[in-house]
Order: sequence, then structure tokens, then C-alpha cells
Amino acid sequence: MLDNILALHSGIWTANRLYQPNTHCRPSGHAIIDEKLDGGWPESGVVELQLPCFGIGELRLALPAIARGMKDSELILFATPPGELNPLALRQADLDLDKVIILDASLPSTLWCVEQALKSGCCRTAVLWGKSLSVTQARRLQLAAAENDCLLFMFTHQKSTQGLPVSCRLSVTPSADGLTINVVKRRGLPVPPFSLSLPAIYSTYSHHHCRHDSDTACINVVPLFR
Repeated sequence: MLDNILALHSGIWTANRLYQPNTHCRPSGHAIIDEKLDGGWPESGVVELQLPCFGIGELRLALPAIARGMKDSELILFATPPGELNPLALRQADLDLDKVIILDASLPSTLWCVEQALKSGCCRTAVLWGKSLSVTQARRLQLAAAENDCLLFMFTHQKSTQGLPVSCRLSVTPSADGLTINVVKRRGLPVPPFSLSLPAIYSTYSHHHCRHDSDTACINVVPLFR
């Protein structure tokens, strides 16, 4: 009887069913994340990344997927970033600056604006920094993103331990050569913690090299925040 009832509701997953990887995902631009998350980020919904503090490389983690989503979008929204976003770095990440909206406002109006952007149909990707959200606030954003084919990266503080109704939740901490990532919540099998290497953002910068050495490709990297 119970099996018959569960069979009528495909959205209910039970542990005795063989897990099938999600084929609807957005490549992250990082090979190890695509491997661990069975193809990349969810195509829509909220991806929460819990951080000990802002500015540890969270935006570099998400930028390749943001740039990919921008190709099919009229706008992209960055809400309440912890610093002034550097337009040179965004352009270097292949973002069209004419499509970028940066929102700096109080928390209640910010969440309302983000929700409206997700519902507008003009935005395939949005980014939100915030200390913590209530379950109700997170549920509204998750619903708006999932129903309108949008992906919202939500960066929060790790001290907010309450589980939120989101598509994917990762705990991210800095390491010597990049980031250590723990997948706290996702649809599918558990994933052991893993490391993502990120190149140093200043060590590859050489104005003289980029201007005068025509035989070597310029790998000039500028900081995301200024």
C-alpha cells in the first residue's frame, strides 16, 4: 500500500530507490565540483555557500557558472556584496557589464528586490551576500528561483547553523592553496569533503610581461574587490 502511494508522487525520494544523477545541471567551470556534484550546480534553485567570513574566494568559485548563465539572460544581479566589485575583474571573467546590476540596500528591501529579479524572467543568475536568513525568507527565494529557471548563489555566515530549504548547501573554508568544501546538503548520495585549488590572485600579475612579451599569453588577473 505504501509503495503504491509513493509511486504516485515522484517528488518523494526514498532510500531504497537507486539514485539517478541529475542530468539537469549547470557546469561549474571547476572539474572537481562537476565530478563531486554529478555534473555541476543545480540548473535552478538556491545554492547556499556557508563561509567563515566573506571575501575568501566565494565569488571566484561561482563566476564561471555566472558567466555561463549570462549568455541566456538579460540581466545578472549582485546583491549587497561585501566590497566594491571591480568591473575589470568581472569583464575578465567574461561578464557583460551592460547586463550587471549591483544592489546595495537594507536587508528587507534587498530580499524583495532579489525575489522580484528571480521572478522577472530577465535573470538566469543572481548572487546574494547575507549574514543569515529565516526559513521563510529562504523558502520564498528557493520557490522564486526554482519556478522561474534561475540559479541564486547565496553566501551566508557559517554561524547560521539552521538548515534552510535550498537546493544545495555547501560549507566552504579557506585553505593554503584554495578552498575546502564540505557538501552539507544536495539531492543524491553523500560526498566526502574535498579541496578546490585556486591560483593566487596577485602572483600572476605582471604589467611588464603582458605588454612586452608577445610570445606568451597574458594571464593578468585583477582582484574582484577593490
